[in-house]
Amino acid sequence: MTEWMTHLDDIGPEKIVHVYDPETNLRGVVVVDCTALGETVGGGIRMMPDVTTAEVAGLARAMTYKFNAIDLPVGGAKSGIWGSPSVSGEERRNLMLSFGRAIKPLMQSGLNIGADIGTDADDLAVIHEGAGMPWNTTGLVMQEKDGEPLENHATGYGVVAAARAACEFAGVTVNGATAAIEGFGKVGGGVCRYFNDLGVKVVALSTIDGAIYNPDGLDVAKLLADRKTKGDKAVSDYADAQHIEAAKLFHLPVDILVPGARPHVITEASVGGVQAKVISSIANNPITDKAETMLFDRGIHVVPDFMANAGGITVALVDILGGDAVTLFRVLDDVIGDMSTEILNAARKANVNPRALAQQRTLEQIKQARITKVTVGLEELIERTRKRFKM
Repeated sequence: MTEWMTHLDDIGPEKIVHVYDPETNLRGVVVVDCTALGETVGGGIRMMPDVTTAEVAGLARAMTYKFNAIDLPVGGAKSGIWGSPSVSGEERRNLMLSFGRAIKPLMQSGLNIGADIGTDADDLAVIHEGAGMPWNTTGLVMQEKDGEPLENHATGYGVVAAARAACEFAGVTVNGATAAIEGFGKVGGGVCRYFNDLGVKVVALSTIDGAIYNPDGLDVAKLLADRKTKGDKAVSDYADAQHIEAAKLFHLPVDILVPGARPHVITEASVGGVQAKVISSIANNPITDKAETMLFDRGIHVVPDFMANAGGITVALVDILGGDAVTLFRVLDDVIGDMSTEILNAARKANVNPRALAQQRTLEQIKQARITKVTVGLEELIERTRKRFKM
């Protein structure tokens, strides 16, 4: 069976489109997971040399869950481009223009795109240019805060908001808690920054270059400063820590664990070594379904990844609604914090892990929508979002 076909189920995916341009050597894929809830679908674009269609399909499903968790009638979608995220200059611009031209029909029919691993807001602008379509942004995602685009802060802040809610639910005192974070890119850096602001002690970090651990805490300010000039090597060059294998980060004795890169880094084979009390994820699908159940049975409180990392779509939606940075952080606190607490409470009462419960809720919504055959148009979606975000 073709790999992506293992993802077919009662929800979708409804459409998988592969695109290719011999002139730029563009090779890409778009997965539209579900349109039962509304005309609009959305999700980010991931550019990696080893991305797979199956991975993109799984990420599109996570987007369906994410929008439904926020109570918005939007379907999930995701795109993948096979290529190195380090490609730059004219070569990168031509690649993004080509991708925009290729996916124009999908964008015209309701596909909204965002940035993901390997892409950024500048790429989105070029893709819209290639498609010949306006980008509905006020520029909020590209505004700078502490020398970095606001979008880099939003997802990280949301992950921290979810972790804070889970800690309160689990009886873990946030000020003085310890955290291990996989990844120190644009989102991982934001998680470090906002954990540090709360008094959480970041004791471990990893990048593709290696991992570090100091039970007494890492110098977050130094690492953030070094990252601006060294990138991933800010971690591997850091002296005041043990240099450990990246996989060991998931098994450290910490209060909070933050998976931050690729899918299924915690499996049923490795889950027994997890010592954290709370898990709040940057990554989509970082834990297998079986491992998720095993963590729940052990009393480890896991905020569903598609809730914890919903900051990325939140900043895009606040942008569309014309909000500012102050409004964004207020919405992140309200929406992600509240829904994290609600799902943890509901899961405890139902005696089922939070992710499985949230998935079941989405399936029920989609089944009902297919019976009524009532979908939500763009104008109504905007009004619902404004009401949900209290804007």
